Amino acid sequence: MTTTEHYEAVATPHDKDLEKNVEEPTVEPEEEGCSLLFMLLLCAPKMAMNMAWAAQWAALGPLLQILLSSSWVQVVQLVGPTTGLLVAPTIGVLSDACTSKYGRRRPYIFVGAITSAICWLVMMHTVDIGEALGDTKTAEINAYVNADQEDKITRKWTTFFTVICYIWMDITVNLTQVPVNLIMADFAGKRQVTAASIGGAYSIAGSFAVSGYILFFGAAHKTIKSFMTMLIVIMLVTTMAVVIFVKEKQYVPVVARNKSAEIKAAFAAVWTGIRLLPYTLAVYGICFVLMQYGYTAYNGAKGQFFGLVVKDGLATGADKCGDHCTKRQTDYNDGVQLASGTTDTMYNCGSLIFLAVLPHLVRKFGAKNVITFATIPQVLLILMAFCKNVPIDIIIVVACGITQNTINTLQIPTIMHIVGHGADNNLGLFAGAFNSANCLGQFLNFALSSVLVKSSMGYALPVLVGGILTLIALVIAFLKLDLKMYAM
Repeated sequence: MTTTEHYEAVATPHDKDLEKNVEEPTVEPEEEGCSLLFMLLLCAPKMAMNMAWAAQWAALGPLLQILLSSSWVQVVQLVGPTTGLLVAPTIGVLSDACTSKYGRRRPYIFVGAITSAICWLVMMHTVDIGEALGDTKTAEINAYVNADQEDKITRKWTTFFTVICYIWMDITVNLTQVPVNLIMADFAGKRQVTAASIGGAYSIAGSFAVSGYILFFGAAHKTIKSFMTMLIVIMLVTTMAVVIFVKEKQYVPVVARNKSAEIKAAFAAVWTGIRLLPYTLAVYGICFVLMQYGYTAYNGAKGQFFGLVVKDGLATGADKCGDHCTKRQTDYNDGVQLASGTTDTMYNCGSLIFLAVLPHLVRKFGAKNVITFATIPQVLLILMAFCKNVPIDIIIVVACGITQNTINTLQIPTIMHIVGHGADNNLGLFAGAFNSANCLGQFLNFALSSVLVKSSMGYALPVLVGGILTLIALVIAFLKLDLKMYAM
């Protein structure tokens, strides 16, 4: 196994260095990379990936809130980061070693996309399945809510199948997401930041699709069948385009590998990837964990934050009350729509503008400075935890797009900058480690939030803690991150 000794942080040329014709050392010669037109095809599945996660936060989180208590919602949401923590590095290593004639990445993209689509097909019918098995009917739910008799409502089968689909989705989307990121890096060559920015733009397009739907049609949990149909179509169109039209070379390892040893190494990849991280990537990973905790504290419960905290609404029965909603049920739905519709749409617009200039910012100021200063907006979550002024809260959320798009977009380019190019650079291992860092941040948030939401501050307290941890990430990035990357 490759050790950290083989990796050194090297500097990519700065504009001033180029003017002086100073040549900087590189890990190995970089490939030119694919054309921008090809990147538009290659990065398209990122739209489906972000739609899936946006749907989970925007639609399934509020739906779980309707079916479960606040603390149990947080417990169920632990499933997502747990599966990501285990699945992503395992798939990364297996993908690195895949010798299929169809390539290393496409077989996993194909399987993940198909199984995700099947999951969403089942998920759109969970209410029908639940009512068929004895759950309280929609008309009866409305009558009980209006009579203030919510204790007579039973939706155990709807809850059961929704949770099962939630777990299923987390596994299959993670299975798809890792090879989607890796195949982009494989073909991008020296244009890693450009490819990552295009991928980020596609991700925002996916968020636009979700937030736009909610903006025009209301909270997604109220029209779940149409919403899930949109997810299925986008997932299959974008991923199958890559599977059909992108041709990978078959990977032939220099030394034949024992299959059982490969599988064992893949399942040990969670620890191996973290253990072998070079210093610079380890510092980046720590910042990544803290920032992802910070944003997930808001994003994982944004519907509940706006619906319950800012609007002081009521979640019980809010998905099925129709034209007979109480004021508080209406306030809850309005809060969910505000968070996942209007606010997310503005967040996505701001993110698109920022991604357009991100490669030039890295080229001019360097990745370290960009990462450090881009962290500042998310620190403002500390203020948002105490603020019920809707315009101010929206501005803070939109500004967080600078932080999130920077830390996520520069992830793969930073890894490639440190480990270099080539089939045996263990890209899947380290990318899996970073996906684990992402999932660890989410895991810690949901684990702690299941307790924090029980306080008098409700969903505001997790947001406060998220802002504080982001502040710690800012300090670490400023003092410890040694990253001399100026490449676009």
